[in-house]
Amino acid sequence: MIESTVQTVINIIAGAVISYLFALYRAKKKENNALKAGLQALLRDRIIQAYNHYVQDKGWIPIYAKESIDACYRSYEALGDNGVIDNLMEQINELQNYPPKNRGDENA
Repeated sequence: MIESTVQTVINIIAGAVISYLFALYRAKKKENNALKAGLQALLRDRIIQAYNHYVQDKGWIPIYAKESIDACYRSYEALGDNGVIDNLMEQINELQNYPPKNRGDENA
């Protein structure tokens, strides 16, 4: 009788601990997914800003900026869901790393 009572108490405690650990795991997974999504959004925003600045406005990109954007892209790519960012990075990678010469500067 005492053994079955002890076994029942142990089963109840074990079930409670397992339930708690499972709930903790789900909460941490949800938090991790939110952090991942937030980091992806920040990296995507940074790449889009760089695209707008260097591809659309300047037409060239300094080496230090390209290396920084490449690092952002590698992290973004590792998190998954690349979408349109692949195309933007192709255009960024096609840029020269020095300012284009102005036609009026040929005599300088």
